Amino acid sequence: MVANRNQPCPCGSGKKYKKCCMEKTSIIDLHKRSEEKFYDQKDTLVKMITDFIGGKIDAHVHERLLHIFTMRSGNNIDEDAKSMMFHFFTLFMHRFDNGLRGVEWFYKDKGSKLNSNIRAMAKEWTSLPFRLVHAVEKTDEIYIFEDVITKNTFQVPNIRENIPENLEIFDGTIGLLELHNNKYYFNGVRVYMAPKHVDQAKGKIESLMNKTGLSYEEVMIDYTLEVLAAMLNKDGNRFKFTDKDVSILEELGLEHLPDYAMDFLSFYKEKTVGKKGNTVRKYRESLHDLNEVLKRNHYQCLADIDEEGWRKLLSKEYFDMYETMTKTQITDLISTIKAMSQWMKKNKKATLLEELTAFLKQEESQFINGVQLPYSFSPNRTGNVGVTFHEMAKLITGQISAYEEAVEGVFEIISCNKKSFRVLGIRLTDGSVGKPGEEYTITGADIQMDYVEDGLIFSGKIAKGRRNIWELLEINKGYPRTAKEFLQEEDYVRML
Repeated sequence: MVANRNQPCPCGSGKKYKKCCMEKTSIIDLHKRSEEKFYDQKDTLVKMITDFIGGKIDAHVHERLLHIFTMRSGNNIDEDAKSMMFHFFTLFMHRFDNGLRGVEWFYKDKGSKLNSNIRAMAKEWTSLPFRLVHAVEKTDEIYIFEDVITKNTFQVPNIRENIPENLEIFDGTIGLLELHNNKYYFNGVRVYMAPKHVDQAKGKIESLMNKTGLSYEEVMIDYTLEVLAAMLNKDGNRFKFTDKDVSILEELGLEHLPDYAMDFLSFYKEKTVGKKGNTVRKYRESLHDLNEVLKRNHYQCLADIDEEGWRKLLSKEYFDMYETMTKTQITDLISTIKAMSQWMKKNKKATLLEELTAFLKQEESQFINGVQLPYSFSPNRTGNVGVTFHEMAKLITGQISAYEEAVEGVFEIISCNKKSFRVLGIRLTDGSVGKPGEEYTITGADIQMDYVEDGLIFSGKIAKGRRNIWELLEINKGYPRTAKEFLQEEDYVRML
């Protein structure tokens, strides 16, 4: 039952209701309405800044920002929180090419067009400092947070939007604290961690201050994600990347930070220190290619790849990545993998298979000739208008007959001499005459026989010529002999 304003207050104070609890209730209601209005205004402003930034960047820039975010955060942020934290990163942490953070860019461009309340809030957000804070006291209504570095304290309302229910004393976070009605409210996404993780963040801040000469406030603006990564790290500082490291990781395509990222980075830095030109290019491009084939086949850890897995990756999947390759490209890759295998063994890392070096040494000529064979085919080599014209020329000169059907598919070279080579049909496309397992003798007139080697695999097209010998009409892709088992296991013939 609600008391009349002039009746005695139900609390038993002896005062009239209007002079006692009615005033307290009114104050609470006013504060609650003010708080609700404050949060509504925050939501409105966040949406406005988000829409503004979304209109300024395209999909390519968005992807690049996500790569930067992942690298700088050390891949320590849980997938469930990653989307929200990345959004917060684009608004308050990342400096765009114009030198401004998202909130600063928005205020500069749109500030004068905002209503007074939104404009005042936006202006305040441009100057809010990131702080490392932890809870030091608690009441039913208030938590007292202390800045771990400056020791300044902040009264923070104990409400659901502001504080998680299970927060313990000395748990901490990195965040922006916004003043409203003489109390502080956290702005945006934050993650609360136990005291030992807060200490990790503190150590990172102090290290960066010593290293860069920046103040605490400057470190927290320029290195927010690095400090956050240190706080979230549960694996004993699994990743530690400098700005130069980040640049190298981008060049090597390692933005997704697989388990082998640090090994690739350390190996690259050791092999290229003080080097220039071709040496740097060799290791950069070869490691990029190796990482790309690992990434396409969803490998995160080198220890997950057995001997058969490596054969498939290098013999087939790597060759399938490119329409054309060069001898330099394949020899550089082989050399780099051999060197890295020795480097990992020397440094007692998670080693590549010891058999891998022996495998590459044994199959090196197959890999090189597998690359050079398609390029040695005269229409491919001379930049002819196309193999259809090559086929037409053979028809006109009578080398093949229009009535003969072609055989198209994947072939294995089983023997060769100086003028011709014999192949076995491994897999044939629909419509081809003949059957898998049949053999064909092909003239070597249109190909450099130096690159024809027993065991090589190629995809292409042949047709019956004069004197019971077959003519080579197309050659699309070459493979080393070790690719055979993996080409046979597929449900189709890949014609590249």
